[in-house]
Amino acid sequence: MSYWHIIVCCAFTFYLVDCAVLVEDGDVDEQGLYSKSDHVVILTEKNFQRKVYGQKYAQVIQFYNSFCGHCRAFAPKYKGLAAEMVPWQPIIRLEVFDCSVEENIEICRQFEIMAYPSIRYIHENYLKGNANIGDKIRPVDTAEKLKMHLISKMQVEQLAGRLSFAPPLGIASYDSYSAAVNDVPRDTDYIFLIFEYANSTVGTEIALDINDYKHVRVKRLLDNSELTQVAGVTRFPSIIAYTQRTSESTPLTTAGVEKKHFLKAIKVFLNSKNYKFPVRATVDEEMNSDLDYHQISSPKPDVVYYSDLEKTIKISLHTEVSRYKTLDGEPLQALLNYLKVLITSFPARANLKEYLVELHDTLNGNTEWNGNDVYEMVKRLEAAHAPIYTSNSDYIACKGSQQKFRGYTCGLWTLYHTLTVNAATITTLTEGPKVLQAMHGYVKHFFGCTECAQHFQAMAARNRLFDVKENDKAILWLWISHNEVNLRLAGDVTEDPEHPKIQFPSSVNCPECRLARGAWNLPAVYQYLQKVYGAANIQGSRKARSEATVTSPFSNLDIGMLSFLLLHRVWVKSGLFY
Repeated sequence: MSYWHIIVCCAFTFYLVDCAVLVEDGDVDEQGLYSKSDHVVILTEKNFQRKVYGQKYAQVIQFYNSFCGHCRAFAPKYKGLAAEMVPWQPIIRLEVFDCSVEENIEICRQFEIMAYPSIRYIHENYLKGNANIGDKIRPVDTAEKLKMHLISKMQVEQLAGRLSFAPPLGIASYDSYSAAVNDVPRDTDYIFLIFEYANSTVGTEIALDINDYKHVRVKRLLDNSELTQVAGVTRFPSIIAYTQRTSESTPLTTAGVEKKHFLKAIKVFLNSKNYKFPVRATVDEEMNSDLDYHQISSPKPDVVYYSDLEKTIKISLHTEVSRYKTLDGEPLQALLNYLKVLITSFPARANLKEYLVELHDTLNGNTEWNGNDVYEMVKRLEAAHAPIYTSNSDYIACKGSQQKFRGYTCGLWTLYHTLTVNAATITTLTEGPKVLQAMHGYVKHFFGCTECAQHFQAMAARNRLFDVKENDKAILWLWISHNEVNLRLAGDVTEDPEHPKIQFPSSVNCPECRLARGAWNLPAVYQYLQKVYGAANIQGSRKARSEATVTSPFSNLDIGMLSFLLLHRVWVKSGLFY
């Protein structure tokens, strides 16, 4: 072996060892919708066991999907709560786990995550086990509601004998100062008595906020305590500072009844006593780095890329379908229907069609499958039929201006538009409706955003998806419904500022699609959809040998039904994120 071979081998060996260390650690600065600067713990498949099990503090894990619109909308709220809860971290920490990352799917399946976002409470010293999947926290739509749920959970945990290292979070009634402070450690200098209603959380939050203040305690007292009258408290919540060494009680004046007013009063009091506060890292509110929503660019050309379509198919089979712990019944049939329309109506390249056929036939051989077995089957058949996908690049037309925008959801819409248009080239008149029905089943059982899936099912029922019987109507039903969603989500927090949710197609890209006063020219729209999503026009495509000539059957369309749907979507909002 030459000298240079030895050098290269040694260098390569060092690289592998170095990479192995990094992989084994598994910590990342950023993944999906979150970064370390968001004051959350980012969990990965590599660090999950090390960071979750056997910890001396409680944890709240948000299992989310980075392409889920509801998760995107909830992310700023979760980040805000995490910043507020930084002082609580010795007791409880907020963590995140992205189930859209393929390597993470097995853990999501183990924890039986079937809806996003899903939040689980993990108590301290948690042990790994098949039945140990955390305590489910009820779905919420605001950070404030989540905080209330967590406080209630922590109070219940203390009653069960856990969280003994946290300050007491319960509330009680006392008849004297001595009774109220009787159980407080003798080395405590100052005790802040919070008089409040039983359902108030001000006292609990303050106790958690200043849990690292040495020789300081917070006690919660019911508004109807005898001590309330003794102390002359008439407003709730109220606060009295009690100095244990001198048994002196000092009512504190607050500018309001919110937590921040009480914290300020506490700090003013402690400052007057020359108290030495703990040193904390400053939590700065980060400036909104999002792009200026007023800088809206001109509509971009409507182009479909094989890269977008193939990446979407791959994600659907690798991360969406395999999240089931057991796949059977209606979900299994929905998967078979999805594969069938891909086989029939997708203009596949390379060996994709053969791969889909074998995957379909294999799955059809059993009535029940283990989710992990399905995932392994997908990978095994991919390898057996390679090459499956002709492009390994990122999204192109569906690439968002930031990672949190577009991507898979855009790809899913694009895929189904492509399927309905290309189904119309088949001689059978019912392939297009089959695509819509398969789409309905896929969204219902596999689409990662639960709220979005519910919106889509409601829209499908309202717009009578299962009454569509012909290919041409299927194409326009999907177009109408997609525009209904765009109308609902225009200006939403999930909207990409560089790709505003307009009524498609734009008058710039298809001027002939609009009549006077903006009314749709349906024949022109139909032709435009065929042009954009037809197999021959997909970027990078090779014209399929069996491709039929696309002709417009628009004269046979039920104009009355379509006009009704167009008018209907203006007034009714529902949707699936784009």
